[in-house]
Amino acid sequence: MKAVTKSLDLLFEMFWMYNIILIFLALSVLHLGVPYAYYVYLRHIVKKQTRNVLLDRNYEPRVTMIIPAYNESSAIIGKLKSLLKLDYPRDKLDIIIVDSASTDNTAQIARSYLEKNGFPFKTLVLEEETRRGKGEALNLALTQATGEIIATSDADSYWAPSALREGLSYMAGLEVGAVTGREVLRNLDRNTFTLAEGMYRNVYNTLRAGESLLHSTLIFQGELSLYRRQAFEKFETERGSDDTGTVVNILSRNYRCIFASSAVFYDTAPSSLRDRITVKTRRAQHLIYALFRAAILKINGRFRVPAVTVFANFFLHIVNPFLGIALLIAALYVFYAFPFLLLIAPLPFLVKKVRILFVSYLTSNIALLFAVFRCLKGDKQTVWKKIRKQEDAVPSTLITN
Repeated sequence: MKAVTKSLDLLFEMFWMYNIILIFLALSVLHLGVPYAYYVYLRHIVKKQTRNVLLDRNYEPRVTMIIPAYNESSAIIGKLKSLLKLDYPRDKLDIIIVDSASTDNTAQIARSYLEKNGFPFKTLVLEEETRRGKGEALNLALTQATGEIIATSDADSYWAPSALREGLSYMAGLEVGAVTGREVLRNLDRNTFTLAEGMYRNVYNTLRAGESLLHSTLIFQGELSLYRRQAFEKFETERGSDDTGTVVNILSRNYRCIFASSAVFYDTAPSSLRDRITVKTRRAQHLIYALFRAAILKINGRFRVPAVTVFANFFLHIVNPFLGIALLIAALYVFYAFPFLLLIAPLPFLVKKVRILFVSYLTSNIALLFAVFRCLKGDKQTVWKKIRKQEDAVPSTLITN
């Protein structure tokens, strides 16, 4: 009887182990294989499909650039100097700086520079009495904007001289309602965390480019975004997603929204683990709200963006992080059942590229999980603590002295 019981216990243990391994493999395919398949699919689109929007580098509409600023005293002059190198007619570009109740005299520093240096662009400096969030600052400026195109840029990010003209060239056709640009990291080689962001950005750029060729991308970056004024009424403020949230609204009006890789802006990546998680969580939180709305619009038949774009992004940013937790639990059991794997598992990490990839993957998924939980709590986070960048100075190549 004992022998039979022992045999049954052994069979049950083998059956359980077999099923755990199957679960582990299935979760691996879902969690890692689906995102990779989406990436490969869009990379193929980028390589094979020609641009399907009208391009015209001579398109020169009137543009109003809005620069929201909070405690940017160390960056605002460099930002204004960098604008002098933009390849665009001086009489067709207006600048509006919105100071969101800074405590470091950002507005006064900007005004002083403008008064002393004969700035060639028509420029207005607005001040908020209280800090209400980036979307509210943009909407305050929007009431004063006169351009056919509304551009947004951060005070501590810098555009390449050709960025505005390159971005606008995609808007010559009236079907395009918004364009976003490509980020180049100025501190890419600082450490593992900045290298991880660089690796993430390479994948991100391929996804956005492929989605744009299919129809539109949902995900924008406010550091360089261009919006057709007639395509939207105001910037999204309810959930803090002034860029992607606004884009979803524009897409719901049957415009296209495009990623332009030739429209380059320069920024820095967080160089510490804490700052990286903080920034990515904030961005992900705003993105999640927008993706929920996009999915609802698509289900209700009010969205022309292909279903693969809408639901792949929903899966990647909302569902997949939870699959990652399940995969981790299954992996722990596999290591428990086969302890010799603990000797093999560290070997890939001897390769630097693998370590960087792992940091990029892990921190991105942790940030997404934090973001989902914050959304479930109802935290809108329209105002956040500023993270001071260690490379505030504008690149010398982008300054006109």
